[in-house]
Amino acid sequence: MPGTEINGNITAMSAVSQQLSAPDLPPSLARLGTMPSLAGLFEGIAMSVLDKAATASMSAFMGKVTEDIATFSGKTRTAAITYSAADVASALELANKATKVIKQGVDFVKQSSAAQPGEEKPSTTEPSGETPPASV
Repeated sequence: MPGTEINGNITAMSAVSQQLSAPDLPPSLARLGTMPSLAGLFEGIAMSVLDKAATASMSAFMGKVTEDIATFSGKTRTAAITYSAADVASALELANKATKVIKQGVDFVKQSSAAQPGEEKPSTTEPSGETPPASV
């Protein structure tokens, strides 16, 4: 489900942040700037005033939704960047540790091969399933 979930998958997080967008404000909200109709019966005037109040409420709601979507998109994009940076840092740390282990292995091989020909080299492996004989 790329692009529809956020679970630490950097590609999905980036896709989600790019797909988020606020809906366009409907043209009916543009009537907020006009004056209520004061002509007609009392009920018509009251409905016009209620329409303006509902339009103002809806406009405020749409503004909040737009702000929340922009905030969420930014946070998701930031999280994706943070995950990417953490992945790079982990890869560098892993490579550094692997280099140290390889260096230790090379040093061990050098020390083993530098031993005198008459000396015994210590055994690093035990026969499987057997215990070494006990010294008396």
